[in-house]
Amino acid sequence: MQENQYEKIRLLFFKLIAETKELTTDEFEKIINQVFEANPSITKKMKERLVVDITKMRNDLLN
Repeated sequence: MQENQYEKIRLLFFKLIAETKELTTDEFEKIINQVFEANPSITKKMKERLVVDITKMRNDLLN
């Protein structure tokens, strides 16, 4: 997956985080896992990178 595609996915996750900030961490993690399962084109390496970014973005938004 190209860097441009990664940034588009990252932006979509940021929007998702903003729209779901009232969810608990467990509820949010379930949604993230569903998104990953529904998109097999997201590689393991990409998922690992996204999890780090998503965690940071969510922490920044909620704190």
